[in-house]
Formats: sequence, structure tokens, C-alpha cells
Amino acid sequence: MGKAENRQLLGLLSRNDMLKTRGYSFSCAPAGGVVIDRFGHVHGIWDFDGGSYTWQSPGSTEPKFKTADAKSAVLYTLAALDQG
Repeated sequence: MGKAENRQLLGLLSRNDMLKTRGYSFSCAPAGGVVIDRFGHVHGIWDFDGGSYTWQSPGSTEPKFKTADAKSAVLYTLAALDQG
């Protein structure tokens, strides 16, 4: 579910200069979602559930953040990765 929305978010993340400079890479997971990776370590996963983008941190069983907007998802990603 949400393949088009996940691709949209993937494009926005991939074009973000700050994330690229810091060495993050992005890919679509086989089961859906956008995986944020840096040097072989997953830092988070976004997925569109039909109504909103949900952020899940590695090792977490519940989403930590939800937003209906891909641009807000990028801003949250920047903040979350800056803290980590």
C-alpha cells in the first residue's frame, strides 16, 4: 500500500543535499516503505499506510511519528537523524 507515496518520499529524501552530504542512502524495502541507511546501518523506515506516513526507528515495534505530508516527513527525518 502507498507505493506512489513512498516513491514520492524516496525522491524528496534522495534529493536532500544535507542528507546526501552526511552519507545517508535511501531505498524502497521489498515489503514497502522507505529505508534510511548510513554505512550499512538502518536509521529508520518510513511507510505510507493509506492515510499518513509513519516513522519507525530500528528496534521499535510502534511508529514514533506520523504525518500526512511528505515534506513534513523529510523535516522530521532531518531532526531525528540530527539527534541520533
